[in-house]
Amino acid sequence: MNYKHLFLLFSIAFFLNSCEDDQYCCPMPELEAEFQSGIFVLNEGNFGSSNASVSFINEEEQVNSASVFANINGAPLGDTAQSIELHENIAAVVVNVSNKIEIVNRFTFESLGTISSNLSNPRFAEIIGGNLYVSNWGDGMDPNDDFVAVFSLLDFSFKQAIPVAEGPEKLIEHAGLLYVAHKGGFSFNNIVSVINGTSNELAKEIEVGHIPNSIVVNGNDLWVLSSGKPAYADEETAGELTRIDLTTNGVVENYKFPDNTIHPNNLRFSNGAVYLTINKSVYKYNIGGDLPITPEFTLEEVSVLYGFEIVENKIYVASPRVDFTGNGDLLIYDLNDGSLLDRYTTGINPNGIYFN
Repeated sequence: MNYKHLFLLFSIAFFLNSCEDDQYCCPMPELEAEFQSGIFVLNEGNFGSSNASVSFINEEEQVNSASVFANINGAPLGDTAQSIELHENIAAVVVNVSNKIEIVNRFTFESLGTISSNLSNPRFAEIIGGNLYVSNWGDGMDPNDDFVAVFSLLDFSFKQAIPVAEGPEKLIEHAGLLYVAHKGGFSFNNIVSVINGTSNELAKEIEVGHIPNSIVVNGNDLWVLSSGKPAYADEETAGELTRIDLTTNGVVENYKFPDNTIHPNNLRFSNGAVYLTINKSVYKYNIGGDLPITPEFTLEEVSVLYGFEIVENKIYVASPRVDFTGNGDLLIYDLNDGSLLDRYTTGINPNGIYFN
């Protein structure tokens, strides 16, 4: 682990120890909050080129800041940025090929430290209490070396590795439990594993559809959207939507799309409805009804739909170029009719959208 800005790190420790209402509230020293309100776009960059970056966009002021990590910290972000986890006053940026996590102040983007050991092909992160959990594929061709790494949020030191099934991907916390979707690495998987956030032990594995790509907590339910096996697999399978009762961690309902060629992604909830995407089209699902077969609209201006979020009746799409070279775009649409509202240039291969 490389330490930067030691004053900031010691300040975190001081404030953590003095927190009264929340043991892990992570207040930070007062600094100019340049990124107090807006959108972070994570740009994956090109594999092997170490040109990953983070863009910051303020819609209200029409400000578009490129390469904020490099500009503020005087060093490149790294090779192939995978995801960002925002929590309290920190942001954990997972950089996949560089095998590291950059920890920054989410409002200033000043570096607080770098985790660069006890990781192997890191993917996504989640925070429970004072711990940072990171899913790791290990060797994508080896089904037996996958794990969730646990680090202290106080000083970013390594605590342990929790062995899990192949291809752990997105993580979400609920009631002290960590739910991990397993896509399968370079193969295919169909489970959600449950980890006890107190004991850090694997508690259960829940079978869902093949290649779960989205996990969302809604009330007392965990909804899991699975893409299904693609056409190049041994057997192509249809996407599925699974509802899991968070009290029992049992599957309550499972809906399967009618055609094996349908592979949905990007499950999101907004205004009591469920949205998902198939290719560049947006579909709306009313809970309790049949799965949608007709799209609400198609996002024609999107080159490649790589990132997708819904906030305040707007759709935000991270769209790389078709050839995955050069800068991409953040496209903003009206959720009601799919009309294009705005467009911002991003870095190379934008893959994630995070609201600050």
